[in-house]
Amino acid sequence: MNKNLKRNAIVAASAAAVLSLAVATPSFAHQGVGSTTSTSETREAPVAHTEATLPVTITDIPSTVTQIGKITKGAKFVAYALAADATAIPATQPTTGGKPAKVEANISSNSTVSYALEIHVPVTAGTTKFAVYNAAGVGAFVTVTVDAAGVATATTSAALTAAYVEPTKPALGEGKGFKGERGFKKGHRR
Repeated sequence: MNKNLKRNAIVAASAAAVLSLAVATPSFAHQGVGSTTSTSETREAPVAHTEATLPVTITDIPSTVTQIGKITKGAKFVAYALAADATAIPATQPTTGGKPAKVEANISSNSTVSYALEIHVPVTAGTTKFAVYNAAGVGAFVTVTVDAAGVATATTSAALTAAYVEPTKPALGEGKGFKGERGFKKGHRR
């Protein structure tokens, strides 16, 4: 008789668990587990953009660094959008509002490598001005003009040069960090 009582208690507990999940599941399916909803949430639509490119010189590349991808990652530039009436860059590099600018490698048919800085600008016709600084804080005034066809042309007040800086991994909490343990080890749950 004791076995039947235990068995019935287990069956009753299992049925209660299944029933509670059946009742809770539709609300989870609607909102997602642990999600919150907001009726005033607004998202900006992505702005169509085009790239303007400027030639870049990378110096002080160690002889041990031979991969082009590593070289481009070692050339650090930050672009800051300026006001439409700006005529010069700030005397000191700003500490906020900058966006890292990507350096691309171009390989010619005779295997010569050149580098170019890409700056993203809206496709709409007009002029956008930037202050572009390298890792040493040396800046240049960059003007990008987009024509009616959406073609961007960039000019700079000075040559863009960057000394190679060994890329580092971001600190924990800054972008991609270390992968932590996921609660599994060799196929077994902890």
